[in-house]
Amino acid sequence: MLISVHIPKTVGTAFSTLLQQHFGQRLHFDYADRPLAAHFTWRRLSSRVKRVAGFDAAAYDCIHGHFLADKYDFLGSATRHAAWLRDPAQRVASHYHYWRRVPDMRNDDCRRLIEQGLGLEEFAALPRMRNVAARFFAGKRPRDFFFIGLVEDADASIARFHRLTGIGAHGMPTDNAADPSDALARELSPAQRARIEALNRADRALYDEAANLLAR
Repeated sequence: MLISVHIPKTVGTAFSTLLQQHFGQRLHFDYADRPLAAHFTWRRLSSRVKRVAGFDAAAYDCIHGHFLADKYDFLGSATRHAAWLRDPAQRVASHYHYWRRVPDMRNDDCRRLIEQGLGLEEFAALPRMRNVAARFFAGKRPRDFFFIGLVEDADASIARFHRLTGIGAHGMPTDNAADPSDALARELSPAQRARIEALNRADRALYDEAANLLAR
């Protein structure tokens, strides 16, 4: 069972298309938890998953979505985890510009962004917008994952995923490659980058750990 953790704004949508092309109906999408919502508590949810009505692990070969990386640990050693990481400042900036363009008004922080007209650095300072990747990892480290992709090295990452799994022979789907949120995220000034990095030290450490592991 491949457990694919989709951290927001880390090519997760394109990756899900790749997975769907391969697994078809054997792919289960799990976006119900909404980990960035105000009501969500950052705690282990595995015991709750066992009681989810209609969830039959035997019916699937892959699960993909926004959930904590330990959510499906109750399935045991049969699972292999996958995730993509992105430069932390770029990820926050892309998230900010995406929500300005496509608001999720169910989310308290997004609603605050829109209604109060928050700037990028004000958005980055919101508690739930800090160290998002580290919180999604739920205590796991890059070495605990079967596959880690880096957005900044996407072609090499997807080629490695293909070598590991046989999936993705033709590369990553490019349906959302022209996302304007990403173009705007690349316009960070050095001062903005430094301030956002300071708010995301755990994500920076996680990204660097993954990059060093892959380099070896």
